[in-house]
Parts: sequence; structure tokens; C-alpha cells
Amino acid sequence: MKLSDTLEYITVSFTADRFKTFMSSLGIIIGVLSIVVMLSMGEGLYSGVFGEFQGMNLDVINVVPGTWSQDENGPPNFRSTEEPAKLSDKDVDALKGVAGVKSAAPRTSAQVVISSRGRNASATVNGISPEEELELKGKVEEGRFLTDSDYRAVVIGKGVAEDLFRMKVSPGNKLRLYYDDRSMDFKVVGVQGDEAEISIARYDPNMEIYVTHDAMKDLLGRESYNYQQIEVTVDDPTQAETVAARIREALKRYHKDEAFSAVTSRSMLQSLESILAMIKYVLGGIAAVSLVVGGIGISNVMMLTVKERIKEIGVMKAIGATRRDIQRQYLLEAAMLGMTSSLIGIALGAGISVVIGKLAGLPSLVTWQSVAVGLLFGTLATTIAGVYPASRAAKLDPIEALRAE
Repeated sequence: MKLSDTLEYITVSFTADRFKTFMSSLGIIIGVLSIVVMLSMGEGLYSGVFGEFQGMNLDVINVVPGTWSQDENGPPNFRSTEEPAKLSDKDVDALKGVAGVKSAAPRTSAQVVISSRGRNASATVNGISPEEELELKGKVEEGRFLTDSDYRAVVIGKGVAEDLFRMKVSPGNKLRLYYDDRSMDFKVVGVQGDEAEISIARYDPNMEIYVTHDAMKDLLGRESYNYQQIEVTVDDPTQAETVAARIREALKRYHKDEAFSAVTSRSMLQSLESILAMIKYVLGGIAAVSLVVGGIGISNVMMLTVKERIKEIGVMKAIGATRRDIQRQYLLEAAMLGMTSSLIGIALGAGISVVIGKLAGLPSLVTWQSVAVGLLFGTLATTIAGVYPASRAAKLDPIEALRAE
């Protein structure tokens, strides 16, 4: 039997019962659609989240209490049996003496309630050392930045100045900050410029408030005042890991039995990358399961098709069709059904991915890899599912087949 005749026969069989053909292909359409959507959204999540954090300064090392460790290909691990280190001025002085360190800026943060003109709102207040915060100093849009001698002065973010209250808060205005049962009055001396929000992490730098550590210590009212982190800037970003190792050695002298970590921006990005990659592969695996289910459905339909065409197969064998011709016909029929279903699933999956991406605020990346995987898996699944039915059809005895009703 010629290949052209086989293809023509398959086309006729598809169009003869369109509803049955549609129902046969529905499982594969849904499976391929799931693969394209899952892989596209996984890639979109990966690119969106990673892109948000990729702007992190690679010349910054964060020294924090507790343990941050990571296996070679695993997510970060924060478990530690040691007590977290209490970071203080002696640690800042030690860091400034480490080779390759440009500056060491200690910070302590807390959630506070702000009161202005009879209205209250919540924000984050940060205790800082103004002379070490060169980057923050360069972002002041109105007024001035803090100095080390400031006590009742505050610098606020653009969002605090314009969005929290009915009227804009400008340099010279008064704010009252509440923490637990304590309160302090501050004078606004500066307003930071507008900064991009990190939407994935739900972090808006425009809602930050900055005071000196002396003011922060009194606002919190704690007997012992320690730093939550020390942001270290290095001279050469390419040497950040080397400097981080030196920092760990320098601080071990003060924290022998306490846990602390010196985390580079690059290592944080690598941890994030490994987590997102795992999420992407898990989504792809879930989609593959739906495709296997679709393949099983195709196999069942092909088996029913063989039973329905027993007499037809007998006629074909009686007029000279070989076992190989019959087998090829059913395999081609399964492959064509799979390829057509896969193309429909890819088109629908791409459209759904775009819609979900817009609703979720993520880039929807329908890559050629996801299209290729969907087409390959869809075609292979149906072809493999058609092997057994094709073998059954090819082995039918022509005389017995012609007797079938």
C-alpha cells in the first residue's frame, strides 16, 4: 500500500466521525496545553523573580546574626544550634579593618506607627550611621540627609511623604513615632527620591524612614541595643567572596560560640536561582502527568477503533494489504492525531499563558523549548499509545475478520 493511499485513508477516517476524533484528541490537547502553560509560567516566574533581584548590588556583603548555609545545588539552610551573634560597634570597627572593605553600615529596623496632623499610619523605621550610608545620602530629593549628630531628625521615603497622609509631608514638618508604649517626636529634614518597588518580595523602599542609632535606641527603649545587620561595601565586586571569607575570620574572634553569616549578593542570587529552577521543573513534571493520562485515553480509543474496524481490516488484508501496511496505518493515524492535537494544545496553551501572565503581573515566556517539548511529548505519547492497538490490528486473521459483524 502506498504511503499517499494510507494518508488519504487516515484523513477520511478522521473526517467520517469528527466528534469521535475530537474526543480522542481532547486528552492530548489538554496534556500539551498543560505542558506549555506550566513551562511558560515556570519560566515567567523564574525570569520575573530573578529579574527583580538581579539589580542587587554585587559589591555588598550582608553580615547578619544566625547561620546562612547552602549545599552546592540546594536551597539555603538557616538551621543552627549556636546562639545568634549580637552585632555591635566592635564588629563594625573590626569590619572596617578588613582588607578590601570600603565601608561598613550597621542597621536596625522596627515597625512603628507614624502620627501626622491627627492621622496614623504604619511604616518601617531604620536606625543608621549616616556617615556610612553614602548611597542613601545620594538619593535625597528634598532637604538634606542625616548627620551623626542628629537626634530628633528623620529622613523619609517618597511614599511616606506623599501617600500616607492627606497632605504631603515636607522638610520642616513634625512626625511622632510610636513603638509599643513609647513615642518620640521628630522633625523631617529630608525626603528620599522615588525608588522602584520590588513587587515579588512586596518590598517598597519608598515606605522607609531613617533615624540615627542614638534616636533608634531611645525609641526602642531596650537595655541592650544591637544591630540587626551590617551592610559591608567592598572595593572590588569581583572579590566579594574573598572579602566575605576574610570577614568571617575577623569576626570569629568576637563570636566564637555564636552564629553569624557574611552573605554576598551573588550567593543570595544563586540560592534564589536554584529554588526557582526546582519550581520550574516541578511544574513541568505535573504537566507531564496530565499528558500521560491523555496518552492512556488515546490508547483506549485506538483499541476501540480496532474493534470497530475488524471487518474493514479483513477486507484490506483480503485485497493484498500486508501486516506491515496495517500496522503502519494505525501508527500513522495515532501520530497524526497526536501531532494535530499537540499543535492545537500549543496554540491554546500560549494564549492561556499570556492571559495568566498579565493577571499575575509576570512575564509570560512561551519559549521555543516549551513548544518543542509539548509537540514532541504529545506526538510521542500518542504514537507509543498506538503501538499495541496497531499490533493487534496487524495480527488479525483476515478470514475471522471478514466474519465479524
